Amino acid sequence: MFKIYKKYLKKYKLHLIFGPLFKILEAIFELFVPLVLKYMIDKVVNTTLDEAIKIQRLWICGGILLGFAICGFLTTMIAQYIACRASQGVGTDIRDDLYKHINELSYKELDSVSSSRLITILTNDVNNIQNSVAMLIRLLLRAPFIVIGATIMSFIVNYIAGLIFLGSTILLFLTIYIVTKLMLPYSKKGQKELDNITLLSKENLSGNRVVRAFNKEDYEKTRFIKLEEKVTDIFVKLSSRQSLLDPLTFIIVNIATIIVLYVSGIQFPKGGITQGDIQALVNYFTQIQIAVVAVTGLVVIFTRASASSNRVVEIFNLQSSIKYGDIDNVDTSKKEAIRFNNVSFSYSEKANNAINNVSFIINKGETIGIIGSTGSGKSSLVNLLNRFYDSTKGDIYLFNNNIKSYSKKALFNTIATVSQRNVLFNGTIKSNLLKAKNNADDEELIKALKVAQAFDFVSNMSKGLDSEVYQSGKNLSGGQKQRLSIARALVKDSPILILDDSSSALDYETDKKLREAISKLNKTTLIISQRARSVRKADKIFVFDKGSLVNVGTHDELLNSSRIYKEICISQDEVSA
Repeated sequence: MFKIYKKYLKKYKLHLIFGPLFKILEAIFELFVPLVLKYMIDKVVNTTLDEAIKIQRLWICGGILLGFAICGFLTTMIAQYIACRASQGVGTDIRDDLYKHINELSYKELDSVSSSRLITILTNDVNNIQNSVAMLIRLLLRAPFIVIGATIMSFIVNYIAGLIFLGSTILLFLTIYIVTKLMLPYSKKGQKELDNITLLSKENLSGNRVVRAFNKEDYEKTRFIKLEEKVTDIFVKLSSRQSLLDPLTFIIVNIATIIVLYVSGIQFPKGGITQGDIQALVNYFTQIQIAVVAVTGLVVIFTRASASSNRVVEIFNLQSSIKYGDIDNVDTSKKEAIRFNNVSFSYSEKANNAINNVSFIINKGETIGIIGSTGSGKSSLVNLLNRFYDSTKGDIYLFNNNIKSYSKKALFNTIATVSQRNVLFNGTIKSNLLKAKNNADDEELIKALKVAQAFDFVSNMSKGLDSEVYQSGKNLSGGQKQRLSIARALVKDSPILILDDSSSALDYETDKKLREAISKLNKTTLIISQRARSVRKADKIFVFDKGSLVNVGTHDELLNSSRIYKEICISQDEVSA
């Protein structure tokens, strides 16, 4: 928690000084009010002064109290403004840095953290920290200052009452400490379970059509209710411990008040205490009571902020395992475009290798088809080429340089990838295409759409390039989304194009036209597919099985030399049995 505060409050040092300073000024004005009331009772009301003089002095005292109120109001408003600026600034800074940090993590680190947890941290947890900063400035010093100040002032009024105040204050802070210790574990559990609610909500919203197709609405409702009940149980237990604070503090304060009044009752006939003293002491007890209520609120806020800051720090402590090099320009004139040299890869230390000792060379301008059954390592190959992950063994070379020697910008300018999952963003067709190249003009966009076989359906839409795209492209068919994803990659105009099973939703005729159009671009192209028809015209076909490259050749060669490839072709009616 303190690590987050130390880092992000540096920019707001003046806010941390002047915000609490104004709150303490307000507290000072408040602490002097009982003394003025004491003077009014003992030195004005309960005296034999002339009525006119009494009224005059009461007006003066009233003016002083009004001045205290106005000054208190002004200092409070200034402190509130300062606290608001600082807390909103800290929240914004943390959220910005967190979002940037998450986007810099490699897939290896992201695999260890669920997206629902990241969403909860970016929203709920950062809000908790933000609220704690506001309370830090507004109340963290003011509330204890009031309690301690009222205790000191009580000694000025009456030393016996002061001792009672001191004892009750110590008992109050001890109570707050014990209850805080009881609350903290449940606060951490609650935040964790909120992650699960976010995950379940996200799954149901994104998979709503599947849920309805299988008539599982009631089942999903039951899952959600059970999880909600679990979260409710945790927060009820948290609230039950939190609820101990108010009655315990009220009991302590009220018992102390009774003791003071009892002692005052003994001392009053002897002249050891006055009516003004008693009124001042009751006022100080009221101030302490209000301050303690504020402290209990602070305890709740800082307990949650502590759990939240630990979760934020955990994400910041994740460091990307991918370290980029400093070569910014890729010399694409080299004959050899891609080389794998005894490459093996596993997604985790305990998992089996997704790729086993793979070696091959792809020359510039070649079209390579990559085929194999599900789980054969095809997509893992794409992940390694894009450096979403690093190989656990062996080296990958891009235009004769180790892929690790290139900067991030150089690598991603050289390779354009269309993944299996076609992700489109809320906006327009044009805004989606421009994500590949910000300064592309309409002519470039139209050219990419034509190659991707998407121009016809886009031009038939009411607004053409400016037609709306819903979140995740929900207003488009699977084939339309695939073609727009391919067009987006083509707008990038990279020398290497990777199509990872990106035409599975296209009919055979459109798929054929797409492959023919791409072949004319003179790019180094990798077509990854489970369809033999999609790769049969490739210069070479790589056949993968269980993470290993088992055969390389043309379509005709592999029909004679590769049992796996022949079985795939037979199953898809690409060759007679």
